[in-house]
Amino acid sequence: MSTVLAPAMERILFPQPQAAARGPLLRRVLSGALAAGLDLLFPPHCASCGTPLPAGTNTALCRGCAERIPWLGADRCERCGAGVGQGEGVVRECPSCRNHAPAFVHAACTVARYMEGPVRNLILALKFSARQHLARPLGEMLAQRIRETELAPPNTLLIPAPLTRRALRRRGFNQAEEIAINVARCLNLPLEPRLLRKIRHTLPQATLTHEQRRTNLKGAFVCDPRIAAHYKGRRVLLIDDVITTCGTASECARTLAAAGVGEVRAAAIARG
Repeated sequence: MSTVLAPAMERILFPQPQAAARGPLLRRVLSGALAAGLDLLFPPHCASCGTPLPAGTNTALCRGCAERIPWLGADRCERCGAGVGQGEGVVRECPSCRNHAPAFVHAACTVARYMEGPVRNLILALKFSARQHLARPLGEMLAQRIRETELAPPNTLLIPAPLTRRALRRRGFNQAEEIAINVARCLNLPLEPRLLRKIRHTLPQATLTHEQRRTNLKGAFVCDPRIAAHYKGRRVLLIDDVITTCGTASECARTLAAAGVGEVRAAAIARG
């Protein structure tokens, strides 16, 4: 685990200003005026600390917040995505997944630790403040992490962790699907948001006892059998915003496996 901002994440969070658009003069003028108008009406601010950001260059985090993120690097648990001690490299099992083993999940990766700070604030701003533009940098960061860990070979099918219909109506969007759309774009992989559905409300796993966790998610997810028939034996990668106890990932993976898909892996922005 490190707070050093890797070059790949630097390029995602702090892209260089784009060159002026080419094309007819009127189009370039209108494009520039639109961008300037949007910056004037909705000036970008750091989603973590609120610091104003340079117009047209970054709409996620300031550099100070980005450099405080506990990034997960080469020292990681391949099974549950958690960070491990410095110098341990890739391990197959860690203390975290010994306590909360991710059943039916072959491998997992995460970008950073979910703790008080910038990554947590980014995710909360996306989920509860309707700042959907944050799904783009979050998705790009997760795509980069998936590349680094080689978690999604060609033809892997991406599946977002679903919300109930009630939760979807209340929020207006599924944050996992918004992130997955950007992961699919970056990795040029297919996305199937209709296969896995959540059919009943569940309580947050982190708030429950071990016994309560066993029943909280049981039967909460189903697969559409007609859609599942198209993906028999296909490797899938489950996309979510946070992996905390591995309960949601495990139950989603169990449901997918029961529907006949192939190996199930999981990827999330943060590891609780």
